Amino acid sequence: MNLRQLRYFLHVAELRSFTRAATVLHVAQSALSRQIQALEEELGVTLLQRLDRGVALTEAGALFKSRVETLLEGLERARDEVSARASVPSGRLSFGLPPSMFEMVTVPLLAEYRRRYPGVLLRVTEGISADLHQLVLAGRLDAAVVSSTEGVDRLESRLLLTEHLCLVGARGAKLPARGEIPLERLAGLPLIVTSRPNALRLIVEDALACQGLPHEVAFEVNSTRVAIELAALGAGWAVLPYCGIRDALLAQRVVAGPIRDVTVTWAFVHSRERTLSLAAAKLGELLADLAGREVRAGRWKAELAG
Repeated sequence: MNLRQLRYFLHVAELRSFTRAATVLHVAQSALSRQIQALEEELGVTLLQRLDRGVALTEAGALFKSRVETLLEGLERARDEVSARASVPSGRLSFGLPPSMFEMVTVPLLAEYRRRYPGVLLRVTEGISADLHQLVLAGRLDAAVVSSTEGVDRLESRLLLTEHLCLVGARGAKLPARGEIPLERLAGLPLIVTSRPNALRLIVEDALACQGLPHEVAFEVNSTRVAIELAALGAGWAVLPYCGIRDALLAQRVVAGPIRDVTVTWAFVHSRERTLSLAAAKLGELLADLAGREVRAGRWKAELAG
């Protein structure tokens, strides 16, 4: 039994799915299954019941999960309390970011952080807000950027900015030359949206439902890059935040416009129950600084919080 197996087990137990856990952990599903099987064989019990769709904890699995959470929380708390006293960030930092921020935030943020703090080993998880939110609550991530719709009142949070969700179509598709796109424009269009419980999907559906507008889902895609490619080919209309489509717009591969009164607010979140490590605090500061620079320079069409 080792820490990797314990962390793998908690990811599967929290997400109730080997597939989703493997995606979040960036490991092959077969390798993840072997690690869990080895853990079960060592303990002599079945921890997870395999179902047609996902997994469920057995009685032994639920007991083991609670004990492992306590153990890892103690280790993480000891690490954070000690590292918070350091003058230079070091150690390991697990951080989560949504796929839509890949180009505008994830790559430049991590590159700059590495340049400033080479003593920190960054473990980066890309996932939907709902998954990242749960992983922070469970202590599997030190911090993350999530939509503020994810119930950030259960976490310490710092609002970063608010941006419109945009309707994205193939080059040459007709959209208003200026101004915002009325919500009713989405009714009847074949939409490319994220799957539930992704915050972006829920924001769009709630807005449509409030006005009694129907909608058609052509694709459910949790990859911003795939959604853009489908929209560029004319296979449907994607609904994405500006940060996820800026480069495609600049390259004139798609057209897009902000949807009236449909916005997402991003927040930097971490657990209330653990001391924020110096490494995580510095990452939060750098993230806020990067977002501020991009918005003030006009490269990110968003409104800064506060």
